[in-house]
Amino acid sequence: MMFKFVPFLLSFIFVLKVAADNPRPDLPNIVFMMADDMGIGDTSAYLGKKASPHAGFVKKTLRTPNLESFAEEALVFTNAYAPASMCSSTRYSLLTGRFAHRSYLKQQGWLPHGPNAPMIQRELTTLPEMLIKKGYRTAAIGKYHVGMSFSDSFGKAADDFDYHDVDFTKRILDGPTHHGFEEFFGVPGNTEDPLDTEPRVFIRDDHWTFNDRKAMKYIGMKNRKSRILAAPDWDLAKIGPTFLGEALAFLKRQESQSESPFFLYYVPCANHFQRNPGGDYAVPDVIAGVRIKDKSRYSDNSSGGDREDMVLENDAAFGALIKSLREMDDPRWPGHKMIENTLVIFTSDNGPNVGDNLGWNPESGGLRGKKAKIWEGGIRVPFLVSLPGRFEGGTEIDSIFSLTDLFATLASLTGYELMPSEAQDSQDSLVYWEGAIKAPDTRPRVFFCHLGPPYSNDVLAIRKGNLKVIVDGGLVMPWGKGGQLGASAPVEAYNLEANAYEKQKNKGGEDKEEWAKGTLALAEELLKIHNRGHARKLNLKVRNDLIYDPGWHNLRNDLDGEIGFQFSVEKAQSVTHLGMWVAPDSARPARRARAVGSELDRDRPARAGRNTLSTNHVVRLVTLEGKELARVEIVRGEKNKNGEFHYKELSHSVNLLVGTKYFLLQSTRPFDGDPFRDPASFDGLSPLIHPQFCIERSVLIQSGDLKKARLIPAFADLHEAFSQFRLPVGPSLKVKSQK
Repeated sequence: MMFKFVPFLLSFIFVLKVAADNPRPDLPNIVFMMADDMGIGDTSAYLGKKASPHAGFVKKTLRTPNLESFAEEALVFTNAYAPASMCSSTRYSLLTGRFAHRSYLKQQGWLPHGPNAPMIQRELTTLPEMLIKKGYRTAAIGKYHVGMSFSDSFGKAADDFDYHDVDFTKRILDGPTHHGFEEFFGVPGNTEDPLDTEPRVFIRDDHWTFNDRKAMKYIGMKNRKSRILAAPDWDLAKIGPTFLGEALAFLKRQESQSESPFFLYYVPCANHFQRNPGGDYAVPDVIAGVRIKDKSRYSDNSSGGDREDMVLENDAAFGALIKSLREMDDPRWPGHKMIENTLVIFTSDNGPNVGDNLGWNPESGGLRGKKAKIWEGGIRVPFLVSLPGRFEGGTEIDSIFSLTDLFATLASLTGYELMPSEAQDSQDSLVYWEGAIKAPDTRPRVFFCHLGPPYSNDVLAIRKGNLKVIVDGGLVMPWGKGGQLGASAPVEAYNLEANAYEKQKNKGGEDKEEWAKGTLALAEELLKIHNRGHARKLNLKVRNDLIYDPGWHNLRNDLDGEIGFQFSVEKAQSVTHLGMWVAPDSARPARRARAVGSELDRDRPARAGRNTLSTNHVVRLVTLEGKELARVEIVRGEKNKNGEFHYKELSHSVNLLVGTKYFLLQSTRPFDGDPFRDPASFDGLSPLIHPQFCIERSVLIQSGDLKKARLIPAFADLHEAFSQFRLPVGPSLKVKSQK
């Protein structure tokens, strides 16, 4: 008997040795597919699932056999969100890790028709750029839709509304390859013939795939009839199959790449509207060998229409990607298939594009609203995740997750340490994916945009735990008509555990007072997140300077008096220096001091260079009661060893006490040559501040009267909340280093 056991034992030892000699690579490949305008009711992966513990089961969905099968072996998220209810803003947020409303696009959630400046500034680190730093090869295929810049014949950005000034022989000035994607194949944005004006020519990497303007045809309909340039072979129905072919070819190329993992960002146009002379959609007959046209069915076996066929197109494309991964050998893990070490994610950029604007829709799993609405139906999306051996088993995850969080979560998964300036609103959710934390994730998530009644376009919602608060317009756009002028004013609140369908406003039952307090507190938290410029903990190390990084708000030099801010400290400090920020000599304002920002005059960082003071300034530290604790004069021409900040050491240190409020102020004169950075961001990064200092509000003092401290003037007389949690980058200080 013992002799029979020996061969088995030797085989087992051999298997262990092979596994030890051939370990799984540390970094997984990543395949991310994001459909366009799919709700949780658009896929049978969510059939029988609940949107909350007290919600009903999703009773009817479209049949999506590949997604349904994938869900049986993946994590299925029932509280996953798009950061915006519309496409462009969601993509911006996903790629930058910033909330959707922080881009220049504040009036609505998608790029307007006609030329648009790129939404993502070059200075922002993007998700693919982060992955490149970890050794990934990166590719994007499909609909980019965060703005591209095309060249005209003079090398300038083309600006004709119909793009008739584009020089197709020149390279793209700003596009996916400028923001971390080493490869790209796709289209700039939407392709609706009566609306979208971008040329109907595919882009590969940074160049047009067809450049003979004389051979192009003119297409379009209604107001765009015969105005849109298109390649001779342009065919809306072939977009999906073409994108899939490119994605499969990219995957195939990875079989010969034995050194690096890859990231595929696959974002097809389906099932967005594709209005054309033939109808609202252009459905392919076949994709990946699967018949699509007229083949969609619901879970009750009723037939779908063209839109549902395009959902089926997404399902078939996803199935083809999975099949390819299962068949391909992994060059980094000999003896294994690619699927075994590939993180696969499927999601949508927002809720469904059809249904009742104000009511409850089956496409959204019975939730209220649809695309372009801030209710759950507009932002709750399918989210499926699989990595064999790590994320699997068909497990339902009810923790809150937003696509904004993907940046920080993938950084954590790949072992990348985020810098404080990167992905500032992205929450690392890896422990919730792993099931290591069973308690609810109570970190706040913020959502953007609502088109049409009953809110203004720039409305925000914040969810923390089960509480969701909708905040009136005017926080994102304080200049908006009828808005709240910079305040965070709640208009509705819902307990999503008990009221996932948002059928009535929650009044708090018997605890109305407590409910009101909770609602106001969450609205105040949203104000703080919005005004200070970040949501995640930046894990700043304690240093001796107050302002770690000046950020890149607009420059201004238009005020007479003292500008500064009110602050307190969480831990007692000892001030050793007072000083001020001095702009680089080459720095110029992006726009006039009190002008409203736009895509043409956005916030921008100053280039490095000499930092020369133009005139003398006084910086002083005082209590709110008016007691002056310290004062220095920063003199033009004095040598400075602190780069952007000019400091002077105090003759004796000044103690800052917990519980006391202070002003830090700097003299300024109109056009004195020494600009400061505006307290409010338009779309730039905000300053990084010592973590033990609490910035309470920015102030302007005139005639030395501290009792008349007021908001630093902006484009209008705004609510006092506009100044809260903000400071102008001007006066600063240093404290003793803490051991």
